[in-house]
This record gives sequence, C-alpha cells and structure tokens, in this order.
Amino acid sequence: MLSIQELKVRLIRSKLVNDSFWAIFGNVIGKGLSLLSAIIIARILGKDVYGEFGIITSTIGTILIFSNFGLNYTSTKYIAEHQIAKPELLTKIIKACQNLTLIFSGISTITLFFSADYVAVSLLNSPKLSFPLRLVAISILIGSVCRTQEGILAGFGKFKELAKVNTVIGFATFIFGIILTYFYKLNGALIALILIKALYFALLRYYISRSTPSVPTHPTNKIPLKEILQFSTPIALQEAFYSIITYATGLLLVQLSTYGEVGLSSAAVYWSALILYIPGILRNVILSHLSANLNNNKARLRILRLILLFNFGVTLLLSLTIFFLSDYIAATYGNNFSGLRDVINIAVFTTIFTSMSNVYAQAYMSENKNWLMLFFRIIRDGLIFIITYTLLKENNGVNGALSLAKSALWANILFLLLMGLVYELKLKNKTKIS
Repeated sequence: MLSIQELKVRLIRSKLVNDSFWAIFGNVIGKGLSLLSAIIIARILGKDVYGEFGIITSTIGTILIFSNFGLNYTSTKYIAEHQIAKPELLTKIIKACQNLTLIFSGISTITLFFSADYVAVSLLNSPKLSFPLRLVAISILIGSVCRTQEGILAGFGKFKELAKVNTVIGFATFIFGIILTYFYKLNGALIALILIKALYFALLRYYISRSTPSVPTHPTNKIPLKEILQFSTPIALQEAFYSIITYATGLLLVQLSTYGEVGLSSAAVYWSALILYIPGILRNVILSHLSANLNNNKARLRILRLILLFNFGVTLLLSLTIFFLSDYIAATYGNNFSGLRDVINIAVFTTIFTSMSNVYAQAYMSENKNWLMLFFRIIRDGLIFIITYTLLKENNGVNGALSLAKSALWANILFLLLMGLVYELKLKNKTKIS
C-alpha cells in the first residue's frame, strides 16, 4: 500500500496532474475576473441592454465556433501525436491549421459584416444592432485564430504558458471591460471585447514561437491537408450544429419572449460557464494525453476514470456552492434581474452532466470517432431546441430563460447516459478482445 509520502511524490511527478494544475490555476484567476467584470457590466447596462449585448456576443460566438472548423482540437491531437515520433512535421501542422483557420474565419467575418442589416432586422428584431454587429465582426477572425493557437499550445503540453496568458487576459477583461462600458455603454463593451481578443492573439503567438522546435524539414515530409480536413470536418459539423441550435434557442427567446429573458439567460450562462471552465480547460489536457497514449489502453483507461471522477467532484461542489449562494448572487445584479435565481439554480446543476459528457467526447475524439459524436450531439442539441420551443409556446413566452434552462438540463442528462453507455460497452468489448 502506498504511503502518503509516496503518493505525494507520484502526484508531483505525474505529467497529467502537473498539466491539469497549471491549466486550472491560470484559468481560475482569469475566469474569476471575467465573471466579476460581467456582473459589473450587467449592472451598468441593465437587463434589456445586457440582453442585447448577450445576443450580439452569442451571434459572434456561434459564427466563431463554426469558422474555427474544429481546428483547435485537430491541432492539439496532431501535435501531441507527432511531437515525439515526427517532430519534423510540427511546423507544417501548425502552418496548415492556422492557414485553414484564416480561410474559414475570414469568409465568416466578411459575410457577417455585409449581412449585419439583415441579421439585425430579420433575426434580432432590432435594426439598431446592425452597427454593433459590424463593429465586432473582426473579433470572429481574431477569436477563431486564438482558438487554434490554444490548441497548438495544448498539443505541445504548454499549459503553464496558457495559465500565464489567461491570467493576463482576466485582468485585461476586468479593466478594459468595465472602463469602456462605463463611458461608452454597449459599444464600449464590444470595443473592449475586440481589444482583449487582440491581446490574447499576441500573447498566444509569442508562446507558440517559443515552443516550436527548430527541427530541419524536408519537402517530402508533409502532413496532407486532406487528412486534417477529414479529421476536422465531423468536429466542425458538431460545433456548427451546436452553435446553430444554441443561437436558434436564443432567437426563440427574442421572438417568443423578451430581451429581458435573454439577459437573464446570459447572466445564468456566465455562472454555469464558471463551473464548466475548470473541467473545460482540461479538455485539451485530456485530448493531448489520450492521443499520446493511443497504443496504451491501460493508461487511457486510467486517465479517463481519473478525469471523470475529478469533473464530477468539482462540478458537484461548485454547483452546490452557487446553489446555496444564489439569492446573494442574483441580488448583486440588481432588482432589474428578478427571476435570475431560479434560472441559475437549474443552469449550474446542468454542468455536472455536461462536464462528464465532455470527458467521453474527448475519448471519442482521440479514437477518431468524430462521426459518432456528431450523431450524439444532434440528438442532444435538437432536444434542447424542441423542448424549449414547446415550453415557450405552452407558457406564452413567460419565464423564457427558465424554460431554456430546464430543456438544457433534461437533454444533457440523456446525452451523458447515451455517450457513457455506448463507450463503456465498447470498452468492455475491447478489453475482452485484448
């Protein structure tokens, strides 16, 4: 039996534990400051304008995720796989992933810029939002490249460097976000968003240049773009479907409810995102380690079980904490955000099921089971939209944010059961064969 001292030594020497520590350390500080700034910004703008801010950032986020085309995860997997075996391919992998990101995100940025009037009038029912949409269109390009850069650093295992970057971004978000919103309201909040993404891009680029090894390359050593696209396509379709459905449910609140309900939903999402941030930042850690151990089923199983247990414990603890503090949390937003407590309480418990399903998602991805994951995601995201639409119709748009939160909870429970059951049965069959 291991002594406490021996266990301590093993944990210190474990690369998985060290990578996880740095991933958590920097992001907790960064996300905490971002959340604090979000609360202050919400108070400055008020529920309705904050709802407009939420739908704009949701529009950008939806397009950004799709325009990245899954290249954040692709870059992590390919760099982690080839870092030791074929280091001469790393520069080509980085160049290919970044060039593809620029192409997809550039097209998306231009499309939104010229279609801003249509989006504002036909989808958002608010013509005045056309200028803000054009203003932040450039953040799609910058943000998408940043996502790929995150994946590159994760593939190199540079989680300490990512922690430093996210800490700086957290402080920048707090300072620029509050100051610019206070003086320039909605447009100020959006300008701050662009400035922060630009800073994030510069910091990530600096660490990538320092992390890329100087290994001689040869013209015959190539990584086919076709291979990268084949891996990325089902991931891109997963994220596209998720983004479209998430955005569509937001539009349901705009069309069938009010911008106030969008504001409540946006505020609650920040708290669920806070809980998911710790498990979420480990997604690239998990993918990196699982991809590096493709031929070691014992190590893969140990990593999977450890992260499942960790995610469950962390999300349960944080969900309970926020649940018991929800009255106080809702009060910090002001009287204008009445009804926020109930939405937060449901949203935070949804994170337990989401965080655990994310672990299985990385396991599927590391084994190139991306098309199967697409099938599961279509079921989950489709259910969220259908249930939300049904509840909004039944309640005549009343308590729209609460309806959306309930839909997400039910759909994510089913999603976890489906993914976990299929993977565990597949794992048992694989163990019998081996």
